[in-house]
Amino acid sequence: MGDIDFKDGFSLFDKAGDGNIEVSQMGDVMRAFGINPTNAQIAKAQESVSGGDPKKRIGFNRFMPVFETVKKDSKPMTDADYVEGMKVFDRDLVGYLNSGELRHLLTFMGEKLTDEEVDSIFAGLEDDNGNVQYDELIRRLMKD
Repeated sequence: MGDIDFKDGFSLFDKAGDGNIEVSQMGDVMRAFGINPTNAQIAKAQESVSGGDPKKRIGFNRFMPVFETVKKDSKPMTDADYVEGMKVFDRDLVGYLNSGELRHLLTFMGEKLTDEEVDSIFAGLEDDNGNVQYDELIRRLMKD
């Protein structure tokens, strides 16, 4: 992401239209910018710019140095982290998810995918019982 992309992304969180965000939104903006800071990292970053006032508003130029500092301290998510996340949906911890349930999640929640996109992702991964081995799915997605 370039500075222009970051500015555009930052402006999406500016609810007042004044070029600023509330300090309480910093974690959301950081996650939108592709890092996964801990709650402790977010709290420390917020305190550094707000003096304890979560309603304080900061601009892009004040936010970015804080973001870069947190980014340096944040470890990128690994395949194993995503597999751990998928286990939430694997009730029996067998390493498979029902493709119908997974399709529903991918097409109706978060950044919604089209049926065609899901078909492309699932191609060759579904077994005869309509299940998807999620560690293979994660490997495929991380490879692209």
